[in-house]
Amino acid sequence: MTTREHLTQADRFISECESRIARQREIIATAYKKGQPTDIPVSMLRALEQNLRSFEKHRHLILDQLKNGPAMTGKNRIKIGL
Repeated sequence: MTTREHLTQADRFISECESRIARQREIIATAYKKGQPTDIPVSMLRALEQNLRSFEKHRHLILDQLKNGPAMTGKNRIKIGL
């Protein structure tokens, strides 16, 4: 997979995660309105938000690699295994 393909994949993961976060917020709002417990849905929201931050960091690494070109080696090289 090329670096640009990895970037496309990262963008897709970010978009999907943002959609899941929006849906999870709806679930929490509905549960709250119905007087149902929200502990578990809020916990899931926090996990999704953490995933989003990880995907965004990963995307920045890919962009750095694109900017710096193929000369990057060693510990700075991206290892993709999502």
